[in-house]
Amino acid sequence: MRVSKRLLVAVCALAMGAGSVSAATLRVGMQDDPDALDPATGGTYAGRIVFAALCDKLVDIDANLQIVPQLATEWNWSEDNTALNLTLRSGVTFQDGTPFDAEAVKFNIERMQTKEDSRRKGELAPITNVEVIDPTHVKLQLSEPYTPLLSVLTDRAGMMVSPTAARSSEEFAANPVCSGPYKLVERRARDVIRLEKYDGYWNAQNIGYDAVDYLYIPDSTVRLSRLQAGDLEVAERIAPSDLPAIRADSTLALHAAPGLAVTHLMINVGKGDFAKTPIGQEPRLRKALELSLDRNVINQVAFGGEFLADNQMIPPSSAFYSTSHSVPPRDLDAAKALIAEVGGGAPRLEITYENSLSDGRVAQIVQSLAGEAGFEVTLLPLETASAIERYLAGNFQLYIGNWSGRADPDPTLYAFYGSKGGQNVNGYSNPKMDEILLAARKASDTEARKALYAQATDLYLNELPTIPLYHPNWFYAARAKVGGIEIYPDGILRLAGLKPAE
Repeated sequence: MRVSKRLLVAVCALAMGAGSVSAATLRVGMQDDPDALDPATGGTYAGRIVFAALCDKLVDIDANLQIVPQLATEWNWSEDNTALNLTLRSGVTFQDGTPFDAEAVKFNIERMQTKEDSRRKGELAPITNVEVIDPTHVKLQLSEPYTPLLSVLTDRAGMMVSPTAARSSEEFAANPVCSGPYKLVERRARDVIRLEKYDGYWNAQNIGYDAVDYLYIPDSTVRLSRLQAGDLEVAERIAPSDLPAIRADSTLALHAAPGLAVTHLMINVGKGDFAKTPIGQEPRLRKALELSLDRNVINQVAFGGEFLADNQMIPPSSAFYSTSHSVPPRDLDAAKALIAEVGGGAPRLEITYENSLSDGRVAQIVQSLAGEAGFEVTLLPLETASAIERYLAGNFQLYIGNWSGRADPDPTLYAFYGSKGGQNVNGYSNPKMDEILLAARKASDTEARKALYAQATDLYLNELPTIPLYHPNWFYAARAKVGGIEIYPDGILRLAGLKPAE
């Protein structure tokens, strides 16, 4: 059969055109399906990845965890550290055309402080007033010094949404409108979140892809297979067991960073009926559980030794890490002795967790190790939405918590151990801990803060409302043709500078 030259040229042009369209879409394989796409209510790491495309923040961090400008270009503190003055970037609009200005900042801060289901209330509680000076200048007045505020504003508490959209829709999380480089096109639960480039973005010249698809693919090996097949450009949270395959594949690139994150075993010590258990009421039993575990075994068996076994919420890379507490070795005899001292035998335990491959492995290893000390452990894996619902309500006895970490220790330690902390879902409350953490919030001297956080570490390692297990490292894999990827210690995929190969 003869094929005309004109037809052949047309077919080739169509094929080339289809290829260019495909290349302009960044497809990201995600381990988890994000929760609410509203910075005020969102609470997952997966959500933070998507927010990096949707919602700019007042400030951000760089690879060295230093605060850098984003929507705010300059800032300064009052002499008594009770007011933060921000200079805002001019000429910025939200994705619906609403101008970004000081009034928008005021709206957003107050919305996060007052919205009934906001998870940012604790983070922004010290702000007593937001004063609009002029369209590009705003003052955040505080009830007392709050040193971590700038760090807090590098995350969801600093993300700005369109006041117009937020006021007009009670279902804002289903149709979020922010000021980031991409705007929402479609979301199909447990399937895909589709975004397209916002042409009015203030930094559009540094945004290389026309669209981004975040695809829910919970199995790491499946994410890798689809990446190798060319169905994805990027896959996040690659399992350590898949790292050798990536390193051996010249068409792929591995992007890694030491993380701020921590995985810990949360114990309900004061929230509802689930706290009315021997392990919830008796610190010696919690210590026995810790001594029955071998963090290095968990790291080796579940993650091939690629993570960092540790017993603190703050990673060793932080200047605020306490050097006074080495990781305790496994000691079954000591664990059994504590159980005997309390009396009544080892209690039955139930561990709730999100039904991911990594959490499932950890749960099974904990079950096996703790069983050797006499603990009878049952496992309750739940899909993400159900697990988070139970987590927020405190409806668990033990829970495998995954916290992505922050550059400043306050959003971690106050969140989990402060009586009013936003992640304190297990009912831990100690007036001494509150006193220490509030003093650390007020202190502007780094050495003074280090000393205070060392005291906080002493306290939570003695009472063990949570048992830290390890710090994950961040592993992203990408097609080698994707340029500009840099993973920071917060593990977030930032899209500025990313571009397909030319």
